[in-house]
Amino acid sequence: MNRCLIFALSLLTPLLSASAAEEVKIPNALVKLADQLDVPARQAGTIAQFEVQEGVRVKEGAVLARVEDTEAKFAEERAKVELQIATQNAVGDVAVRSAERTLVAAVAEMKRAEEARTKLRDLVTESEMDKLRLTADQARLAIEKAQHERAVAQLQRDLKKVEAEFSARKVALHLAVAPFPGVIVQVHKRLGDWVEPGDKLLRLIRLDRLRTEAFLDAAQAAPGLEGRPVTLTVEQAGKSPAIFSGKLIFVSPEIDPINRSVRVLAEFDNPNFALQPGMRGTLSIPAAPAR
Repeated sequence: MNRCLIFALSLLTPLLSASAAEEVKIPNALVKLADQLDVPARQAGTIAQFEVQEGVRVKEGAVLARVEDTEAKFAEERAKVELQIATQNAVGDVAVRSAERTLVAAVAEMKRAEEARTKLRDLVTESEMDKLRLTADQARLAIEKAQHERAVAQLQRDLKKVEAEFSARKVALHLAVAPFPGVIVQVHKRLGDWVEPGDKLLRLIRLDRLRTEAFLDAAQAAPGLEGRPVTLTVEQAGKSPAIFSGKLIFVSPEIDPINRSVRVLAEFDNPNFALQPGMRGTLSIPAAPAR
């Protein structure tokens, strides 16, 4: 039995090696979008700014629309002022320094009274000494109180900082921002329309980076294909074929039980927009480099 297994492996190994060493060509690969989004509203209100239209190209982070945000901006400004007040209270140490100076004066007065009493006992009564000691103790407690109030003020500052950040976040929610560079292909709303959170405002697609989807014979899906450079050849009527360079990013671990193929995805940079979604071409996976 072992001899039969060794013999079978000896026949299979050259086939596997040949498969891994040969260039793989997959016809009819479909060009698809890598990124697309129906940009939603995130706050309820009327659309106060909406200047984009179909066909406009936008950069990542560009403001596409703005829902009325007057109240949110007032709340943000209020939060900023309250933060400034809290910051001033947190860094101020006047109360602490005043209490410390009061303690220094009280201790000095008590020390002079003790020296005077040493020379002439009846000069300062015990009752007067008790009052001086009480004054010094009160000054120490005043320092602790001032330090405690300053610590609370610092916590209040931190709280106001969080509130200010939350207010800024509330304002930002009134903006619809492009999460990636792309082209506006459909506008669902217009200036002045009322929207609810989740309502579609417009559709944005990305064209500077596209994907191709193809189906590879499972027998050719050798390990290590992901990450390998690939090319896509697209035939053009009356022109030379266009060739694009990309990278294989995904090989499905599932085999279709009917046609024994696996789904593969490749990604292509498309800065000149020469490649378009819906095109078809031949995806070529070069042979693995010799070891």
